[in-house]
Amino acid sequence: MKIGIILTPDVRSKAYIQKSIKHNIHFENIILMNDNRKEQIFLPEVTKLSEKMGFNISETVKNTLDKKNISYNEFPFVDINDPKLVNYLKNLDVDYWIFSGGGILKNEILSLKTKFIHLHPGIVPDYRGSTCFYYSILNENYAGVTSFIMSKGLDMGDIIFQKRFDKPNYQYLDEIYDPHIRSETLIELLKNETLLEKEKMVQNSNEGETYFIIHPVLKHIAIQKCLND
Repeated sequence: MKIGIILTPDVRSKAYIQKSIKHNIHFENIILMNDNRKEQIFLPEVTKLSEKMGFNISETVKNTLDKKNISYNEFPFVDINDPKLVNYLKNLDVDYWIFSGGGILKNEILSLKTKFIHLHPGIVPDYRGSTCFYYSILNENYAGVTSFIMSKGLDMGDIIFQKRFDKPNYQYLDEIYDPHIRSETLIELLKNETLLEKEKMVQNSNEGETYFIIHPVLKHIAIQKCLND
């Protein structure tokens, strides 16, 4: 089975590729969509905490790949549906791509013979949509990640693997906790060769709940719950 990964210059991709390297996970093909944006500078305490979680948030994806002499193909944009990228993918023999971001997959890219895997920060079908780990912490005192095959429906693809995590005891949920739990799920998914299992759990579109970007007040309450409990 051939697995590739599509990276972007964000904290999620940093966690994905750095932890994959640490666990000796090999990708058949690596793509970096890179618009050369100005990267965020993190406080030393944030970098130190990220390292405790298994990745260095202050090291760029490109630097990680170059430092390790890992071969990759770079595109000067961050758009998963860009025709140049779609045409490139058409000619590759890859069974699955790990998707780390770059927009919502449109019909043209979804109709390719290859499949795309998303690591969604919520246990579906109960938590579909955006910023689900905040809602899960508020409602149930934990967060979870679902890996699924991407489809036309929002977070409606066939489920491959799910993993639950305790809520953190720090405030950097977007910067560290979210990429940490997604990357941990990715590593377990790949190391256990779960993709080799033919049976996937088909979702029922009539079940579950869809959430939208959390309100700043609710976000603050969720963070305080992590710090105070």
